[in-house]
This record gives sequence, structure tokens and C-alpha cells, in this order.
Amino acid sequence: MKLISGKGIFSLLGCILTKICFSQTIWSVGPMLHVNIGNHKAKCSWNVEAAYWNFTGFPWSIDMAMEFEKKKTRIYSEAQTGIGVGGISFGPVLEVNREDKKMNLGWQTSLWGNYYLGFDLRYRKIGGISFFAPGTYLKIPFNPRDEFGEPIKSDGNSWDSWDD
Repeated sequence: MKLISGKGIFSLLGCILTKICFSQTIWSVGPMLHVNIGNHKAKCSWNVEAAYWNFTGFPWSIDMAMEFEKKKTRIYSEAQTGIGVGGISFGPVLEVNREDKKMNLGWQTSLWGNYYLGFDLRYRKIGGISFFAPGTYLKIPFNPRDEFGEPIKSDGNSWDSWDD
């Protein structure tokens, strides 16, 4: 006996994402992977990034992350804007070189595609060295709010609500 068909799963997913996507403010958190190309080397890094989005009027966001690369840790925050299919961000980055025991302050900017599952092309300049870092990410949205700041709740509609 089949409990839920493929169409049913996509319909359920569509309802959930519709509620999340049409919220006015929302948080997201998730992992990112990058290949950092610079200084004649290519090194992989991973990070965890959290972002707050506000879609009331002009869409804007602020994010914060910790990024880990062999012998380096980066902490950054970016201001960003976008409309789902694409966006741009810019902000400061602090790099701690655990091997040399040095800290460098720099900046980075990114072009990205999609809010929750997508790709980004990052340009970063730290300590006079430029890096190009293509990457990918997955973000889990949570705590959606409406235009009045109230939590978005289920409207109670279900397949058997016709007789409620």
C-alpha cells in the first residue's frame, strides 16, 4: 500500500515552501563549500552561515559565518540583497592563520543564485592577496514572520478539513 504518491510529496513541499517564501522576514542557516583559488594555490574550505532576510519593501539581508580551511579560520559578515534567482553581497572578513599565528583583515563580495540551494562566486582580498572562490550552499529556512512581525502558522487546511 502506497501512503503518499510522488505528486503528493511535491504538493506538500510546495505548500510548505509557499508559506516560507512569501514571508516578510526569515532566518536561514546552513553549510557552504568553496574552492579558494589565489596565491598560485587552490584550497577547499567549508563554513556555516546564518542569514536574516527582510522582504518588507526593498529586500535586504545580513549574514554572518565562520569558514574553515586547512590552517586558517575566517569570520565574516555581509550585507546582501537579491530576488531569489540572484543577488549580491559585500562585507568585511577577518582571517586567522593558525600556523603563522597572524590575523589579517580584508573584504569580500559575492554573486549568488537562489536563496536556499544554490551557488556563489566570491572574490576576496585579504592581506594584499586576491582570491576567487566558487562555491555551493544549502540553507534551511526557519522562523518566518509576516508583515506585522507575527509568526506564520499553518492555516489549518488539510485534506479532511471540509467537515471541521
